[in-house]
Amino acid sequence: MGKEMYIVSIDVGTTNTKVCLYELPAFRLIEIEKFATPQTFENGKTDIDAEQIWREVLQALKNICNRLEDSQQIKQITVSSFAQTIVLQDSQGEVITPTIAWFDPRTKREAEEVNDSFGEEKLYHRTGINAHSNQSLTKLLWLRRYKKSAFQRMHKWTCMSGFIASRLTGIYATDWSLASRTLLFDIGKKKWAAKLIKTFDLDKKTFPELVESGAAIAAVKDSVSKETGLSKDVTISISGHDHMAGSISTGLKKKTEILNSTGTTEGLLLLGEKPNLSDTFRKFAISNGCYVIDSEYTLYGSMPTAGQSFNWIAKAFNRDLTDIAEMCHQVHEEYVSDFASIMDRMQVFIPHLRGSGPPIRNSASKVMIYGATDQSTDHDMLFSMIAGLCFELKQLKNVYETYVESNIQRIKVIGPAVKNPLWLQLKADILQSDILAYEIEEAVAKGGAMLSASKQGLVDTLPEPEIKIYTPNKDRAEVLDDFYKKFYLPLYHLKNHFEDKE
Repeated sequence: MGKEMYIVSIDVGTTNTKVCLYELPAFRLIEIEKFATPQTFENGKTDIDAEQIWREVLQALKNICNRLEDSQQIKQITVSSFAQTIVLQDSQGEVITPTIAWFDPRTKREAEEVNDSFGEEKLYHRTGINAHSNQSLTKLLWLRRYKKSAFQRMHKWTCMSGFIASRLTGIYATDWSLASRTLLFDIGKKKWAAKLIKTFDLDKKTFPELVESGAAIAAVKDSVSKETGLSKDVTISISGHDHMAGSISTGLKKKTEILNSTGTTEGLLLLGEKPNLSDTFRKFAISNGCYVIDSEYTLYGSMPTAGQSFNWIAKAFNRDLTDIAEMCHQVHEEYVSDFASIMDRMQVFIPHLRGSGPPIRNSASKVMIYGATDQSTDHDMLFSMIAGLCFELKQLKNVYETYVESNIQRIKVIGPAVKNPLWLQLKADILQSDILAYEIEEAVAKGGAMLSASKQGLVDTLPEPEIKIYTPNKDRAEVLDDFYKKFYLPLYHLKNHFEDKE
């Protein structure tokens, strides 16, 4: 019997960064090092400390190698991350600050200028996405305007995964799935968009190399090998946009299944054989992208809040997240045993804590709560908030079903939601679909590991994960749909009217 082989998968998330060691071929999680993704907040602006992330990742690799009996059996390292944030580096490989968080709204002006200069329709047909302050191009333009000397020092920029990969290999690269979120990628040609680069007077030499998701970029640098104890033969890859990498762990199928990836944000991912660049999807602000499997494309709609909503309500109630989790279990028991009573106390809770997602995207949108009384309890508000998250997804799912040639049979869920039976059952009842909860610890990291190991030939087959299925209850589904149509949607449209979006 041969020695065990291992792969390290790094997932840089908005809230936490994870460095995970998996044993092959079963992809058993052996070690995990986790730390809060370092961020600074000032005057409504959020920056990410890329150098600190690298220091923590490097220490985590040292720790894993020190604890492993034979660190030479680590064969690969792969990196996934959130999209849109870019890291600038100078000619010495040093980070040029600030590294603007993907969700930071300071670049709204630049997003408007992109639309004015290039045209909304042309932009969507070229890149598959709409101009928004989240996108990487707007951050480059902001940095050039307000941090001119720093911008002029730039040698290369990369997405966050590419930054970690560059520190491991010395090569500046990004994969197609992350390039799809920059607003600088020609989705039809799978190349950097020359017309956009020319229009905004950018230097192509500063752009990262485009690489295949999960494919080996290079071997680890000698200096990193010596410092960590890794073999010099370890290959480094980028497994891509975190939501896309996570889907690999579920075996997501085209056109018949949707991935519901939950975390700080929440999204619905649908796979197809080509981009959908229609004006309908442009108006709905649905993002097209390249999938981490080469021949496939993605439709992706993202809700700006999901896990963030639970953080917010914990703060509002002066509770910690453990208390909120226990409250969810208590409310779930009432939901299945005394549904009529809980519906009598239900509020309309439109959870736009960080703006709204598709089909009416508005980064300035605000929360709306209607129906609270002096008798309302924290349980009532918690239930209404989670239902609101599900109603937001229902609108997006309706768009997919109406305008895409698909037959959506079930929804696969990964992330924190899989530990919340109330949230999962509400998804089933409100979305009126079977919900498959993938109880995978660190699904994004595992999906990235599976992608990289299979593409580079370390494994021939991928393991089947454990799942729990939540089915819609017909009676509850009808009542919730009635509430959605009579109360949620009318107030949603009224709010959009006041916010000047309808």
